[in-house]
Amino acid sequence: MHDASAAIVVDGMVVAAAEEERFSRRKHHVGFPAGAIRYCLEESGASIKDVDVVALSWRPWVLGTRVMNALKSVSFSRKAFQAKASRGMGQMGNEWYELFVMKRLIKQHFGSLTGKIHYLDHHLCHAVSAFYVSPFEKAAALTVDGAGEDNTTVFWTCEGTEMKRIAAIKIPHSLGQFYAAITGFLGFKIQSDEYKVMGMTPYGKPVYADFFRNEVFDFCKDGTFRMKKRFLDYHLARQGMFLPETIKVLGKNRLPDEEVTNNHMDIAKSAQVVLEEVLFHMANHLHRETRTDTLCLAGGVALNCVANGKLYDNTPFRRIFVQPAAGDAGTSVGAALYAYHRYNREPRKYQMRDAYLGPSYSHQECVGALNEFGLSYRELLTKEELCSTIAAVLSEGKLVCWFQGRMEWGPRALGNRSLLADPRRAEMRDIINLKVKHREPFRPFAPSVLEEKSYDYFGNPIPSPFMLFAFKVNPNRQKDIPAVTHVDGTARPQTVKKEANPLYWNLIKEFENRTGVPVLLNTSFNVQEPIVCSPKDAVACFLKTKVDYLVLNNLLIEQPSNTPT
Repeated sequence: MHDASAAIVVDGMVVAAAEEERFSRRKHHVGFPAGAIRYCLEESGASIKDVDVVALSWRPWVLGTRVMNALKSVSFSRKAFQAKASRGMGQMGNEWYELFVMKRLIKQHFGSLTGKIHYLDHHLCHAVSAFYVSPFEKAAALTVDGAGEDNTTVFWTCEGTEMKRIAAIKIPHSLGQFYAAITGFLGFKIQSDEYKVMGMTPYGKPVYADFFRNEVFDFCKDGTFRMKKRFLDYHLARQGMFLPETIKVLGKNRLPDEEVTNNHMDIAKSAQVVLEEVLFHMANHLHRETRTDTLCLAGGVALNCVANGKLYDNTPFRRIFVQPAAGDAGTSVGAALYAYHRYNREPRKYQMRDAYLGPSYSHQECVGALNEFGLSYRELLTKEELCSTIAAVLSEGKLVCWFQGRMEWGPRALGNRSLLADPRRAEMRDIINLKVKHREPFRPFAPSVLEEKSYDYFGNPIPSPFMLFAFKVNPNRQKDIPAVTHVDGTARPQTVKKEANPLYWNLIKEFENRTGVPVLLNTSFNVQEPIVCSPKDAVACFLKTKVDYLVLNNLLIEQPSNTPT
């Protein structure tokens, strides 16, 4: 389906995982993940005949609630019914159909499958993807997204390999679809650009929060919520259409090429505030039910790092885990792990201590890509020379595309497919937007910080290795890292542990030795495309920018336009 991915589990360990978009080069790839499956098999040294079980994170025949929801929409809007019906028929003819013919698709690409195929509940796979890879033996879990087969939110209690469902919320009551519809109203792409809305929120005022809080949501005593009126229809929003009631309250919806106004920022702020309140309401109830201070989060809403960071101040949970691909891509890990433990009845032994589950590339492959583009390079022979050289050019205000080791799992660049810069220079935000990203100026850039120095800069209550929590930058440190401090004084740090990524840790350490600041500005290595995967992707992307340097493993390449003639 959308955000298609594959993961492979061997003897209880996640050996490889990757999103299909990195291979197809189509963002949020929809459909059979042939490239990701091929990579997972190659990385594990297996063929399709070695696979015992293929597990899918969706049961396409569970349609009752969706059909009833579509039929009910006739009562308030014929257009809404048509939008839901059109969306459902499209999925049945494409994504859901592919699920039914999975064995045929696998045979077409990889040969005959001798193992079994299992279809698993979508929210179960979300929950397993977080809890099974967490450091906790026992935890509460909350899975919140747009919608699974029929559920939008599920409350869980988890212990060992047992997952017990406590309560569930069904469509159309969806926190994820509410935020997605707001994303569409603000002129951005649904199921893609929700992070842009999150980035806008500090610039606005919550002027519509009371309306959303009182007229759209109903906070139930059992810890759940209901959406009280047909104010924002998700399926209409996907088609750029909005109900007259919506426009009467919020004003005219923004078109993609229109200016972002203060009112748009106020809408974003209001939606974020109420999303957080609903999330805290559910999490507090879950804590009362489970009496544990550990929480696992998954589902698309778990990618809202602003809300995640506030859970510590607004709920009793003290230890919180979110795996790096918390959205739908991550369910492939959940499906594979659940199938493994279901059949083997063994205790869990895998922890996701880092996100480096994608492909790596050899020296010869990097040289081959450079030769293909006719680029010269300098080889840095030792790790010390590499880190010293790159730390020096970063401290001088240069931009560096940094390509190392195995690609990250999830939507964040975490030091292996990253664009790096000096966080001390406030002008870096504008420079990167001008030279590379060509993106909205309100969107922040993130810091990578040595884990042992992170509390001094961010006061974070836990490590944040996957860049999924926003914290306040300590007031006495904001002047040191202005390029990664958002307008509201927050940042979304990646805490870098030496054992998880020694080369990246050493680079940041060398930068600290030169500047006194153990932080680098880290944004994804891409330009309006999926994050780069291969050396060829990296070189092609680099040449489209005005970035000063590219590093492919230990090869240093200067931007040709900067090379003296």
